[in-house]
Parts: sequence; C-alpha cells; structure tokens
Amino acid sequence: MMQEQNIRFRDITIDDDVERLMVLRKRYNLRQYELANALGVSENYLGAIENRVNPLTKKMIRKLDEYLEEMLWR
Repeated sequence: MMQEQNIRFRDITIDDDVERLMVLRKRYNLRQYELANALGVSENYLGAIENRVNPLTKKMIRKLDEYLEEMLWR
C-alpha cells in the first residue's frame, strides 16, 4: 500500500518505458501476441520485456515508434 499522503490518481506518472509499453498495449486493446506479431518478435520476448527479464532495447523502441506511426495512418 502507498505510504504517501494526499496523493491523487492524476498525480501518478508513468515511471519508465516498460510501463509506457504496457499502457500503449492496453490503450490499443492489444494482446501480447498481437503486438508481438505486429513488431515481428515472439510473444515470449515481449512478455519477458514486460516482466523486466529482458531489457527494452533502442531497437525495440524504434519498432514501437514505427508501429505507432503506421497506426496513425490507418
């Protein structure tokens, strides 16, 4: 449980890129296997990133940026 006093929901920020990835996936209502397929990686690899077993690399961030750009043009 959080110990901080007077914290509100709007005060909570995204701490890092892994959380940002999970928020993105949920915002677009994508399952791990769907996003993994769109990015050209395995579901296990994406899951390992979300579980912080594997790092979120610059290459993966570029793939995510390309995916988002493609989503905007649909």
